[in-house]
Amino acid sequence: MPSRIFMPTCFRWVCTSVCSVLALLALPLPPQYGDARRGADLLVRRNCTLCHSIHGVGGTIAPDLARRSTRDFTPATLAAALWNHGPAMWRAMAERKLEVPALGQTEIADLYAYLYSIRYFDRSGDAARGKTMFTVKKCSTCHAIAAAEGQRRGPPVEQWPAIADRIRWTQHMWNHAGAMMEEMEKAGVPWPTFTLQEMIDLLVYVRNLPNRPNAPPALVFDNPAEGEKLFEQRGCSNCHTVGAAAPGKVDLIGVARGSRTFTELGMMMWNHLPQMRRRARATRLEFPTFGENEMSNLIAFLFAKRYFEEQGNARVGRRLFTAKKCAACHDQAGSGAPSLKDKQGQFSAPQMASALWQHGPTMLANMEKRGIRWPTFTGSEMADVIAFLNHR
Repeated sequence: MPSRIFMPTCFRWVCTSVCSVLALLALPLPPQYGDARRGADLLVRRNCTLCHSIHGVGGTIAPDLARRSTRDFTPATLAAALWNHGPAMWRAMAERKLEVPALGQTEIADLYAYLYSIRYFDRSGDAARGKTMFTVKKCSTCHAIAAAEGQRRGPPVEQWPAIADRIRWTQHMWNHAGAMMEEMEKAGVPWPTFTLQEMIDLLVYVRNLPNRPNAPPALVFDNPAEGEKLFEQRGCSNCHTVGAAAPGKVDLIGVARGSRTFTELGMMMWNHLPQMRRRARATRLEFPTFGENEMSNLIAFLFAKRYFEEQGNARVGRRLFTAKKCAACHDQAGSGAPSLKDKQGQFSAPQMASALWQHGPTMLANMEKRGIRWPTFTGSEMADVIAFLNHR
């Protein structure tokens, strides 16, 4: 099943950012998307830390890869930033005689998993707000802090599992929702709902509790083909489609205008759990639970279907493709540039970044010879161009 990944890194790009670029390359997916722990080790082994630091240890030329960005980046925004700064980065890298290491597909996937596991794609959270949310949303009614008096039905917060891995965290919340609902009904506690920022703040609070183990980044993707089967087997397809219109069903791609994160997906699933359970009872369907690796497979399937990518406007993209002079080479015979018309459905933000780093210097040289200015894009413009290329 062909698929592409996007790299959810949202640090600022500087000219000498070597491994940041490598983490964005779009390659056909290996059997597993990646492992965050191997990715953390790879940053050191492949000399990425000559420019970047990790938790303050390493180079100071480029951003610290373990610190969250205050900006909300989409894959298209990041691809646009790379295109805009490509010529300057190539010049700076040549001046410093830096070579791009030949990272394999699995290594790229591991870098991706690591950068996502440290939540570069999430907005910043606040532990103090999360602590308030823990009380306001009545989490403390069942989940007290271990040392506090009055702990009742659920495990103490310090024992919440898998907080370092958003996929496993989402699976745990989903599987235990039924028991939680029953306990909350007995206690007269309404089901809490969260905004994205509230969920992020809550997770930041829990992750920074003094008695909680500081788990290393953990994020392992599994098999998107198995995830597609699960989408059918667990009854998700009874209410949802992924990229297709069907009467009475919600198209998950259609409602995903901007890029989504794991935290946002988990928040949406949590908020809709009561509604989904009621519908399951009304239609006499068994409410699904997920076993080991199954949620990872399901989310891998959503990634392969580009649920997490920004949806652009193909009509606007058509105009931009001409205005930015892309058509001057790619739609002109004899220009030396490949035609893109036979590759519909293959374009994504990371694929655009990959094309930049594979062919960018040659493109720049050819454009300079022809007197064509190097194009720059906003994030939304990049998303629009991608939409056009996939639907022209």
